[in-house]
Amino acid sequence: MREDRNGRNERESRMEMLFVMDPLEGISPRTDTTYALMREAQRRGHALFFAQARALSQKGGTPWVFARPVSVLSEGRTFEWLGEEVFREVASFPAVWLRTDPPFDEAYLEATWILDRVDRSRSLVLNDPIGIRAANEKLYALRFPEICPTSLVTRDLRLLREFVETHGEVVLKPLAGHAGEGILFAQKGMRGLNALLEAAVRDGRTEAQVYLPAAEKGDKRILVLDGEPLGAVLRVHGPGEERNNLHLGGKAVACDLDEDDLRIVSTVAPQLRADGLHFVGLDVIGGKLTEVNVTSPTGIQEIEALQGPGACTKVIEWIERRAPGA
Repeated sequence: MREDRNGRNERESRMEMLFVMDPLEGISPRTDTTYALMREAQRRGHALFFAQARALSQKGGTPWVFARPVSVLSEGRTFEWLGEEVFREVASFPAVWLRTDPPFDEAYLEATWILDRVDRSRSLVLNDPIGIRAANEKLYALRFPEICPTSLVTRDLRLLREFVETHGEVVLKPLAGHAGEGILFAQKGMRGLNALLEAAVRDGRTEAQVYLPAAEKGDKRILVLDGEPLGAVLRVHGPGEERNNLHLGGKAVACDLDEDDLRIVSTVAPQLRADGLHFVGLDVIGGKLTEVNVTSPTGIQEIEALQGPGACTKVIEWIERRAPGA
C-alpha cells in the first residue's frame, strides 16, 4: 500500500473521524481542546466530519447521523464546510468523538443511549457512552476515597451543617455543576450559613469537600490518555476569584507531575480503562483527586503552549492504532 510523505499508508491518511460536539461557530481555535484534536487529525491527513448531538438518529437498532465534512483553519478562517450534510451510519466512521460540553442533560443522555448501539467492531467511540453515563464527574472520583479530600454528598441540611462545623472550611459543589458553576464556600460560624447551605441544595444534592489550602496556589488539570498521563497544567485563579477555572479569569501555569500525581493516575487508570474512558481530565489539588472529567475534558492547548507540542499528536496516533481496521 502506498505511503504518503509522512510515512502513513493511504488507508490511514483517509480515516474519517466524526466529532459530535457543540457548534463550531462558538469554538475558540486558540483554547478549545476539541478544535486542537481536529486540527491535528487534519494535519495527519484524516477527514473531519462535524455533527451536533441532536443530529443523531436510530433506525431500528442502528445509529445514524447527519454529519457535514469540514476543514479547520482554512485561509484565515476558523473552519470551512467542504460539502453538504450526509446521512450515514455512525459506525461507518472508524473513530467517533463525543465531545459535547456539559450539562449532562436529557438530550445528552439520549445521545449516549443511541451511541451505545454503535458496532464496536467497526467504530471506536470516545469516550464510551456507557462509561460516561456511569461517571458523574464528582461521584466517580469518590470511587477512590483514599486519594480524595474528606467528602460528603447529600442534600440534608443537618448533615451539611455538621460537616461544616466539624471541618471548619468547606467547598460546596453541585453534583450536576460544571466549569466552576454553583461552587460555594462555607466556614464554621459564618453569618448566613443556613441560607448558604439551603442555596447549595436547592436544585439537588451537593458535594461538600474539606477545603484544601493548596487551592490558593491553584489546581492541576492532568490529561490522561488510555490510563497514562499525557500532560498537566496548573490553573491559578485571577484577582477577586476563588475558582481556578480558566474561563473565569484563571491563568495556566507550567507544572510537573509529582509523586502524588502519578500515584493518583495509577490508582484510577485500571477503572478508567475498564469503563472505556480513554481521554479524561483529572483535577488534583495538593495531592488529592477532586474531580474526574469525562465528557469534554479541556487543557490540551494550554499544555502544548507551556510544554511544547506533542500531546495532540499522541492522541491522534493512539486513535490510528486503536480504531477498527487500523
